[in-house]
Amino acid sequence: MADEQKIVVEIPSDRTHYSPVPITQQPNKLEQFRRGWVNAIALPDNFTDLLFDITASITIPALVTSCWVTLPLPTFMRLGGAILAVVMVLLLWQMLAIPEVQSILAFRLALITVGVVLGL
Repeated sequence: MADEQKIVVEIPSDRTHYSPVPITQQPNKLEQFRRGWVNAIALPDNFTDLLFDITASITIPALVTSCWVTLPLPTFMRLGGAILAVVMVLLLWQMLAIPEVQSILAFRLALITVGVVLGL
């Protein structure tokens, strides 16, 4: 076959210049979980996104609370909402154990509380 080319590979005989790639340790699953929540809860850096995030944190709970109080919801929906609220409180209780999340979570909970009070 005329199109074939020979490939020459030189292997150095001296092993002193060999430097293996260092193995980086992966963080454990709990640390990855914490980093994920810290990144998810952190406030945006952009000012317009920050305003939108704060506004949504107030208006969505206000809308839900207003509908909860004024609309004649069936009993199973009210019971489901109460169970959902209990599960959310348990999740928040666990998240407050993460030190990096405490301050931003307290700020977000304050915004949600303001929204709930406005919805009543």
